[in-house]
Amino acid sequence: MIFAVTALANLVAPFSINSVNLALPLLAVEFNASQSAVSWLTLVYSLVPSCTLLFFGRLADIYGYRRQFFWGFVFFGLVSFLAPLVSTSLGVLIFFRCLQGLGYAVLISITQGILARTFDPSVRGRVLGTNAVFVSVGLASGPTIGGLILKYFTWHYIFYFSVPFCIIGAVCTLLCMKDDAADGRPRPDIDWHGTFWFSLCIGLLVCGVHYCWKWGVLSFAFTAAMLTSVISFMVFVSTEKHTQTPLMPLLLLKSSSFNIANAASAFSFAAQQMTIYLTPFLLIEVLSLPPDVAGLIMISRPLVMVFSSPFGGAMTDRLGSKPPAFFGLAMIMVSCLLMSLVTGTSSKLFVTAALLVMGIGCGYSGTAINTAILHAAPSENSGVASGMLATMRNIGQTFGVTFGSLLLTLGSSRYSSPALTKQIVSVLAQRDAFRFAAVLAVVSMVFIYLLPPQKSLKI
Repeated sequence: MIFAVTALANLVAPFSINSVNLALPLLAVEFNASQSAVSWLTLVYSLVPSCTLLFFGRLADIYGYRRQFFWGFVFFGLVSFLAPLVSTSLGVLIFFRCLQGLGYAVLISITQGILARTFDPSVRGRVLGTNAVFVSVGLASGPTIGGLILKYFTWHYIFYFSVPFCIIGAVCTLLCMKDDAADGRPRPDIDWHGTFWFSLCIGLLVCGVHYCWKWGVLSFAFTAAMLTSVISFMVFVSTEKHTQTPLMPLLLLKSSSFNIANAASAFSFAAQQMTIYLTPFLLIEVLSLPPDVAGLIMISRPLVMVFSSPFGGAMTDRLGSKPPAFFGLAMIMVSCLLMSLVTGTSSKLFVTAALLVMGIGCGYSGTAINTAILHAAPSENSGVASGMLATMRNIGQTFGVTFGSLLLTLGSSRYSSPALTKQIVSVLAQRDAFRFAAVLAVVSMVFIYLLPPQKSLKI
């Protein structure tokens, strides 16, 4: 039943990522706002969790997982209910979207940690693999269900859709999870200084990367954001070394396994998200497919993950994290290279096959890398490890979208010529972008190669 509770969280929170994106053009018209203004609804749902996932992971380690999960469902459901009711302007809706992002962080920061604490290490890979299925379903159902809601109802119901699931999740949490808040152990203080510097570091990094295409990589704004982010991280590390109750325990900061696995996760998700971002442009601009057909083709990746993630988990339990992670990342690389070969005459079957290969790779690599991160952390720090895992995932996804957007823009400018049609220019720009995504997958493979053997990880 604990698994069912975490599954609900992994369905509700990811669903809200992509479902609201479909409503952005409608919201721009309703609130008489620019597309740039309504894009903040997407940015803040990534920015707020990125800054707070680690904090809430640590908070669960200190005060208990059951309490945080219960209030996370309550908070997320309440915000989702109130947002469309009281949002009379875009600014108010963005504020509630920030609160929804906070609820996302409260829940998602500890889903992996709860499973790591509950299940024996010998079956942890299979459990995390099956858990990843629900994340995939949540992400995949966002555009599908969101599109149906917008067709037959209004954008308000995209927010309302999550409310009944949050109610079920809150009730199941009270009934199924053991109360771990009253175990009599002393409670360490919260590291507010470390929390501030880490949040500032991640927040500036995410904002800088998100707007680099608009500001320019040589602009003062981008340079200042990146420099301040680096300085904030250095101050954060120094703070953690000199506090008795660090946000990130020194054991994890010094763990090569933990750091390498998190780096591999970030590059892996950057490659995945870049492909997810690029594919609609490829299907619509290059293959000239209608949006509904494009949506059906794109759902092939998360659907195959429903089967590949548990297999990846079982392989991880038998062989350790390195073989399935390496295999999965190799499949992601192959998929990106296949997508780079798509032209205007390519068949829908070819693109679908390439996305199926991507789904296999995501299922195997994601489960294995997550397991490596959680294995590298003692059980009393499962919340921190889970929060860091989710943070690196968010950062990787942000980088993926930014790199995809930047390379499409640069490629379109580079290949633009009176002698080339718009479709050919798009094909060439897409080719370069997908090849870069393949390089990101290779970088992640290098980190996996450097990962210590499973026997050396702290379990």
